[in-house]
Parts: sequence; C-alpha cells; structure tokens
Amino acid sequence: MGIRHWLRLRSAEDDGEDHPPHTSIFHKIFGRETPTPRALGEFDQKTYPGELQELLRRRTDVAEELMEMELLTRDARVAAIPQLRELLRRYPHPLVYETLIHAYVDAGRWDEARGAAFAARERRNEVTRSAYSEIRAEVDRLNEWTPEDVDALRAEREAAAPRA
Repeated sequence: MGIRHWLRLRSAEDDGEDHPPHTSIFHKIFGRETPTPRALGEFDQKTYPGELQELLRRRTDVAEELMEMELLTRDARVAAIPQLRELLRRYPHPLVYETLIHAYVDAGRWDEARGAAFAARERRNEVTRSAYSEIRAEVDRLNEWTPEDVDALRAEREAAAPRA
C-alpha cells in the first residue's frame, strides 16, 4: 500500500469527531494532542495527573512536618539539621532549604551552608521550568539564596564577633 492510498483511507475514516474544514490534515490523520494546562486550577478531579498528585502530597507532608518542628532558637535549628536533611530527601521544599541554610549558619558550618544555597538555587531553576504551574508557584515570592549570600553573611558575622 502506498502513502497516498494510506492517506486517503485514513482521512476518509470516520473517527467520531467532527473536524472543521480548516483542520490540518496532520491533525485529522494522527489526532490532535491534548493541550497542556498553563494556569493554576486547570485540572479537575478526573484530569489531575497522578505524578502531580504524588508531588503535591509529598510537598504537603514535608511542609506540615516543617511547621511542627521547633526552630525558634539557634540551638533548636542546629539540632534539627538531620531532620531537615531527611525532609529534603523526601521532597526538596524551598522553605526547608531556607531553614537548613540558617541552621548551618547558626552552627558555623559555612561550607555546608554554601552547598545548601547552591542546591536551593538549582532546585529553584528546576521548579521554574516545571510543566506544572502548581510546582512553579513554590518559588514565586521567595528570595533566592546564592553561595555569595552565605559568604556575605559569614563576613558580617565574623566582623561583628569580638576579637579575642
């Protein structure tokens, strides 16, 4: 069977859809892709992707655990470092990165704070390229940490510390 014969058969088939006269032959033959949602709330209960549901569930669990943690004092933040790292393994939430950077700074672990700032920046870049607007919204109003910010904070702390 030649390509012309195949195209005629394929375009003559009734697929049950009413195609307007200006429809591309490519879309008539192969079907049109479903449009990608571009805004929050475009999904309903039936069309919500399973992958996104799982990501949002994990993000919610991590955020709830973060809110339950005692992080008000410097010592509490330093003591919570292992828990914060575990939360990041489950879901890389930007607020957990923020808290971990502060905890490392409080502990005087500057290299680890720089590493966490770098990882937070990379995660931010990943989130901004997400296909899901619900994920992109994670970093809308958050300030970005960079390793240079940690260096500036270190210089400020060291300048304010009394000399012995």
